[in-house]
Amino acid sequence: MTDNEYRALFEKSPAAAQNALFEEYINYVYSIVFNKLRSCGSAEDIEECVSDVFSAVFLCYDSKQNINGDLKGYIGRIASNKAINMFHSLSAKSDRTTYIEEMTTQLPSEDTVAKNAEQSELQDIMIKCIKSLGEPDSSIMIHKYYYNMRSNEIGKKLSLPAATVRVKCSRALKKLKELLTAEGYDLKEGEI
Repeated sequence: MTDNEYRALFEKSPAAAQNALFEEYINYVYSIVFNKLRSCGSAEDIEECVSDVFSAVFLCYDSKQNINGDLKGYIGRIASNKAINMFHSLSAKSDRTTYIEEMTTQLPSEDTVAKNAEQSELQDIMIKCIKSLGEPDSSIMIHKYYYNMRSNEIGKKLSLPAATVRVKCSRALKKLKELLTAEGYDLKEGEI
């Protein structure tokens, strides 16, 4: 919807024009606001900001301000500005002094750090080995074990029958176990 189309509809029926504008741009505005407020705002804060954006847009058109045709850019700018203002407002409200006695986080022990480092190294090696399997085996393994997709979902995504996906997955798992053993990792059943 362009600025001129909206103005023509607004002349006939302001309520219909506002509904049409809302329906067309709600997802666009919501995504802008959500991306700015997701770290500090609640769902209610995000919805309130989206409402404020559309209120500002509707008020602007009531005052006959000229947008020069770029309606989407104009709405995006209003959404961004409103979200930034709300971000600053929410951040200021939540900013408070924390005393050391209130802090409940504990420093990790050496055992935890070492275990995390080992786990990270194993994951890096596993990714390298999975990539070395080649296509479509590597894609099947990633979809199956990282994204928890079922064989029929993977089959649709890769244009393969579900039975073929299961067979390829089983064979790829055996190859992966051999590759990891060659890297010095002796994994037991269920550890991959």
